[in-house]
Order: sequence, then structure tokens, then C-alpha cells
Amino acid sequence: MLRVFHHYFSAKKLTFFLAESSAIALACVMGAAACAALFAPAGTRPPLSTLWPTLLGLGAAFVVTFQFTLYLLDLYDLRIAAEDRARGYRFLKAAGVTAMVAGGVMLVVPLVLPVALPPGALLGGAMGALAGTLVVRVSIRALVGAPHDVLIVGDGLKARAVATSIEAGGEGSYRVVGMVNPATLEEPLDRLAAGLGADFVVQAADDMRGGVKWVDSLLSCRLQGRRVYDATGFCERVLRRIPVQFLRASDFAFADELTVSPLRRAFKRAFDLAIASLLLGLSAPFLLLVAAAIKLDSRGPVFYRQERTGLGGATYHLWKFRSMRTDAEKNGAVWARANDDRVTRVGRFIRRTRIDEIPQVFNVLMGEMSFVGPRPERPVFVAQLKQQIPFYGLREAVKPGLTGWAQIRYPYGASVEDARNKLEFDLYYVKNGSLFLDMGIIFHTVRHVLLGRGAR
Repeated sequence: MLRVFHHYFSAKKLTFFLAESSAIALACVMGAAACAALFAPAGTRPPLSTLWPTLLGLGAAFVVTFQFTLYLLDLYDLRIAAEDRARGYRFLKAAGVTAMVAGGVMLVVPLVLPVALPPGALLGGAMGALAGTLVVRVSIRALVGAPHDVLIVGDGLKARAVATSIEAGGEGSYRVVGMVNPATLEEPLDRLAAGLGADFVVQAADDMRGGVKWVDSLLSCRLQGRRVYDATGFCERVLRRIPVQFLRASDFAFADELTVSPLRRAFKRAFDLAIASLLLGLSAPFLLLVAAAIKLDSRGPVFYRQERTGLGGATYHLWKFRSMRTDAEKNGAVWARANDDRVTRVGRFIRRTRIDEIPQVFNVLMGEMSFVGPRPERPVFVAQLKQQIPFYGLREAVKPGLTGWAQIRYPYGASVEDARNKLEFDLYYVKNGSLFLDMGIIFHTVRHVLLGRGAR
């Protein structure tokens, strides 16, 4: 794992992405140049030096379009990418979309810019980009290597929870090769790890009594070049979530990352203002149409105003477009649910596309929310969840947001168990949040909005 501004991300994914970018660009330019030379009328071939700017632009167009389409189809999830290598369904879909979009762009560009593609260049570029991507996809295992082997020290509840988390969130980059009870282990732990070829050793024993007998072996594993973590550290660095059942108050009390300087706080506020203002300015004409549709669809106000819990536990009123009937909570507050029959016809569309959330930019502009942060919850639910879930109140250490790490990493849920799972991602953001992570979350949110993920 690599770490940039407190945020951990996969070195394997980065290697794979950069290799594919290079392959698409190089193969696209070479294919375009070859076809341009092949299709050019005899005696009219322009010098290659005059074509380079156009060919490089074509290569850049295919890189951006192809890789964004692959990303939309989850083909940078290494597990999905490996599975699709045999069938190719998602890849072919991405190739078709890319050919249409990139072709359309390159046909429109000459109408607005003094650029002319040589005959055959677009076809050659498309075929080259496809070939370059195929080469990378076929050799994915050679690029990213085999999954990392993980030895879990422990065989109780904590160890099984780590194993389950690896299976659910490891994207096929990690596999458990052993779960051992250190109290009954007959050979030294470092020798066992070497025999299994473990890359990671994770201490996840439920009972640390007698640990002095084997903790020295963990040090030996580290000195042998293996990565050694406790359960919390492994889940945070590798799975980018902080499991509540492993968490101790000291893990946060001693965390330097929680110290936020006034300069960083000022940059965060400036970022929020810039993004909220941009979103509001770009969407203003469309929002008027949405407001009219809501008014025509059902009786009641256009906006919905509801009390939520914010920074430090303070309450504020959140603004949204109304998507439910006005009598939706005549029997009291309840969790929203999938296919909720209280949702209006227009409401169903604006919830699926997240348009109902846009008025929250006013909360951002007023400083009650941030653009990125934990999802704001209602005080009545917060009070219940604090009693049922340890450390739930730590979400209040940062401002709530329109989007967040939990929103893009975990599907929408409406239960205590879902709230517990989402809290693990929120705690990761509370501890490791930065403008770098904020920008990544906003980028991922675009995909969720385009594909209607997490809607309810």
C-alpha cells in the first residue's frame, strides 16, 4: 500500500492503471500513424513530424475515454478485472462505448479547432488503443502479481472478522493462507510464516494472555521482511476501514492525524466554498425545472427541511428537494427503505440520480456542512445508534457531507448493522481525511451518480 496525505491506496492498482495508460497511448499513436501512412494517396503523405501533435491528441482522447469507461464498469477492481478476462463482456462493452465517444469527439473537434485527422487515423487509433488494452488485460497477473498471502494469528471471533473483511473488501489482492492459535502452536510463528510464504502477518488473537511467548516471533517476521500488523492497523491500511470491534479509545487518542492545523482547516473551507458554488452555478437552470416538476407532481412544498446532527453534536436544518408525500412521517420517524412507497414519482427519479441532495449546497455555503464528510443523520437516530454502536459519536469530530467515504464504499442501508458497517468507513475518513481524499471521493461520487448506485 502507498500513502499520500494520510490516505492509503493500492500500489498494484496504480501500477496496473499506469501500465494501461501507457499501452493505450503508445498503441493508439502507432496505429494511427500506420493507418495514416497506409491510406494517404500516393505522393501526398505529409511529414510525420507535422502529424505528431494531432496523433498525440488522439492518443490522449482515447486514454481518457477508454480508461474512464473501464472505471465506470468496475474494471479497475482487480477481482472483477481478473474474472472478466475470460468472458470479456465488460471489456467489449467499454470498447464499444469508447469507440463511439472518442470517434464523436474527434469528428467534432475539427469543426471548432483547426485540426484535421489524416484519412484512416481514427480507425488506426481505435484499433491500436484496443490492442494495447487487450495486451495489458491479458497479462494482468504478470503486472499485479499473485494475491498477497496473509497469515492471521488467532482463530477466534476477531480473526474470523479479519478473514471475512479480506474476502469482502480485498478485491482479490489478498488471500488468507492460515489462521493459527498462537497458544497451541508447536513451531515458532516466524518459521510457520516462512513455510507458508506469508507476505502479511496479522495479530488478531482474542486473548493476548501468554502473548510474551510468541510476540518475539512477530518481531522476527518483521525483520525477515514480512509486514506485521495488528487487526486494526491491517484493516485501516489495506481495507481502508476501521472495524469498531477492534477499536480502542487509545487508537484515536494517540493519532497525530487527528490534529488539524488552522491552515488545513482554511483550505478545507475554501475547497467547500469553491465546489459548492460551482455546483450551484452549473445546476441552477436545471434546478428550476426540478422544482416545477415537484410542484406539478404532488401537493406540498418544493423543499424539505429536516433537523440533522452536525459537527460536535450540534443540530442544524438540512435542505433537500422534497421526494416523499407530505404525510410520509405521520406515524413518526422511520428509516428510508428500498422501493419506499412514500416516494413520489418525481421523487423516485431525483433520489435515484441524487438530485434531491443538491440543495444541501446551501448548508455547505453556510458552514453547517462540508462537501465531503460522514452522512448527516437525524438526532433521533443518532441517539439510538450511540447506545447500540461503540464510538458512533466520533463521526461528529468532522462536519457531515453531501458525499463521503462510507457513501461510495458501502451500499445504502437502513438498519443498525448497516450503520455499524458504514461507521467503519466514516472512522477511516475522520482519522485520515484530507483534500487529496476529498477529491478522490468526489471523483468516485460521479460514477455513483451516473450509474445510480446507492440510491433508495
